Amino acid sequence: MIKSVLFDLDGTLLPLDQDAFFREYLKHMGRRAASIAEPKQFINQLLASTGTMINSKDKTKTNQQVFWEDFLANVGIAEDVLVPVMDNFYETDFVLVKPTTRASKSARQAVMAVLELGLEVVVATNPIFPIHAVRQRIDWAGLGDINFKHVTSYEHCHFCKPNPDYYREIVDRIGRQPQECLMVGNDVEEDLAAAKIGMKTYLVTDCLLNSKKLDFTTDYQGTLQELADSIAGIIKAENGGVS
Repeated sequence: MIKSVLFDLDGTLLPLDQDAFFREYLKHMGRRAASIAEPKQFINQLLASTGTMINSKDKTKTNQQVFWEDFLANVGIAEDVLVPVMDNFYETDFVLVKPTTRASKSARQAVMAVLELGLEVVVATNPIFPIHAVRQRIDWAGLGDINFKHVTSYEHCHFCKPNPDYYREIVDRIGRQPQECLMVGNDVEEDLAAAKIGMKTYLVTDCLLNSKKLDFTTDYQGTLQELADSIAGIIKAENGGVS
């Protein structure tokens, strides 16, 4: 029986143009870092260290630890100088990226529909950002008042999408079996990877991403509004007629 629904954030609960989002994010991050580093070199190393974090398979280190170990070793800036600048960016400048996103009434309707069925809701965003940045984006989506069962961020996750271990870590944390979970997301590679551990999947088509043009299968597919309208029927079907 489905007992937990996992929602991706960027492009799913929070509609956005991914390229525009990251372009603005990197622009403002570079400007904030200009007082301590050459912006282009800083951003290049930020991206390289983020890549190292995404590809890490070290279950003994959180994503935060992997990122900072690599970043500090290669960026050439002392930790006590760099960390306050990065923290200040997320506190004051990250909001400048908000115009590349938009709130969706369908997102709230979908989440509330799941909660009304008595199911748990997890925000399963790719954990490459600190929790403060994740919480801000949840607010931008108009969902800041929701009591989510779990929200992923780089402080406590040890893997990133599309590594199936990212999903294994979530089910372990919330005390579920993969077969008890439905993953809802817009990215073919990242979000449908949940099926590899036995989760059901719903591919959201509003901001569909399939950059590698992968062949794929999904249990369900449609817009977020269609999910909001049909989730009760989906859960009833998956749970053998019991909603």
